[in-house]
Amino acid sequence: MTPANPSKQPGFYPAGGLNVASYDLRAELDRKLFDDPLPFYRDQALKSGGPVLELGCGTGRICAEIARNGIAVEGLDLSEAMLAIARQKYPAQRFHHADMCDFDLGRPFALIIIPFRGLQEIVTARGQRAALERAFAHLMPGGRLVFDLIDPDLRYCLPEGDPEIVPLPLFPMPENIGSAGSKLRITAMERTNNPLTQQFSEHWRFEEITSDGHVLHREDNWHHMRWVHRAEMALMLELCGFVSISEYSGFNDEPPKYATNQVWMAQRPHQ
Repeated sequence: MTPANPSKQPGFYPAGGLNVASYDLRAELDRKLFDDPLPFYRDQALKSGGPVLELGCGTGRICAEIARNGIAVEGLDLSEAMLAIARQKYPAQRFHHADMCDFDLGRPFALIIIPFRGLQEIVTARGQRAALERAFAHLMPGGRLVFDLIDPDLRYCLPEGDPEIVPLPLFPMPENIGSAGSKLRITAMERTNNPLTQQFSEHWRFEEITSDGHVLHREDNWHHMRWVHRAEMALMLELCGFVSISEYSGFNDEPPKYATNQVWMAQRPHQ
């Protein structure tokens, strides 16, 4: 497991890799298969009036959606490769290269968001709390922090991990990458768990293949994350000074439910 506290792990998002190049394609698939978080975060930004800071902004899709609705927004990410795509696609947006566990932008925000389970890419409890503390420090009095996590299904958090191999639907090759007519095959390989530290590692394989399935290029990446229990997260938020803490299991104010999502809203006190 990675011992540091990265907010977006450069090892999983290597520059020039198929993982980074295909990130938006996979995110679009997630939006179709699962609850779509983009309207939720856009609406939270509209309610806040801005300015908004997105931690773990990746390729900038949510920042761009918020900006299209007239709200001032900035993004922050540790991965230079992801930010390069964000800056190319949205040159008018302001993006910061920094670690969400240790940053200082020198100004406050009305809303800070951490979408797409970004807080779980910090693989220690200490690092996760540090990110919450930095978010608190960057909120205006009365400002809010909003983020989502996976609520762990403990059947899949056992020491033996999960050996199941799951292929995703074939994707077109990202623009300007690969040979003509080739496709992108992404496969979720084995998963290993460490229940002691609540860390897990997912092995992902990215392959450029021909129409007859011949592999032209292969990349293997390991995604390290940490699961967080609801009671643990509520306590972390309290210890960081947040008040008016609310928790849900989805993006439409659904009440907490085991093994679904965790959607959190917390406020910095007005004084």
